[in-house]
Amino acid sequence: MQMETAMEGSSAILLQISSLKDMLDQVNEEIEQNIQKTREIDSEIVKHSHVQKELLARECQLTKLVSLSEFELSGLLQLSGTEAASLELLETKIKLLKSNLVEIKRRSSDKMDTFTDECAQFQATVIEDSKEMASLVEEKEALEKEMLNLELKINMLQNSTTDYIAEILDEILRACSVLEAELKHGVTKYKSVLEDINNLKVIFANTIGDQNSSH
Repeated sequence: MQMETAMEGSSAILLQISSLKDMLDQVNEEIEQNIQKTREIDSEIVKHSHVQKELLARECQLTKLVSLSEFELSGLLQLSGTEAASLELLETKIKLLKSNLVEIKRRSSDKMDTFTDECAQFQATVIEDSKEMASLVEEKEALEKEMLNLELKINMLQNSTTDYIAEILDEILRACSVLEAELKHGVTKYKSVLEDINNLKVIFANTIGDQNSSH
């Protein structure tokens, strides 16, 4: 009876020991899990430490950038003030240039009016000279006809005396000489008129060029 009781007590003790062992194994497992978690936490702390260092470095860089931006902004503000003054000066110069342009246009208009008047006068002179030239040409044609008529008369009067024929020929030669002199004078005058026309063309082209360059 006592032996059975002892055996039952031993079994209970063994059962308790086994239970305690299981509990110990469970505790050890939990400790191992906690150690693993601690390692993971340490790793995260190290990572966060690196991240914090990087953030501090970036914060330092951003601080430098902010300082540099503030310096650049200050410089831009000063430059803006200088440019504003330059802009006012430029506007003053533009107003002066506009005033000068108006004066140049007025002078160009006056010159153009004067040139137009001179062209009208010159055109009248050219027309008059052209009429004179036409008159000389008509006179030349008339004299040529007269020469032809005289030649016909000479042919008809071949039987006349030599002195009479010589006199007629001399008259014809004198008339031709006078006509030739008048024609030379007319040609010279016509060339002079053409030269005046060319000079006026050059003056007109220069006037137009000056007006365009002023714009």
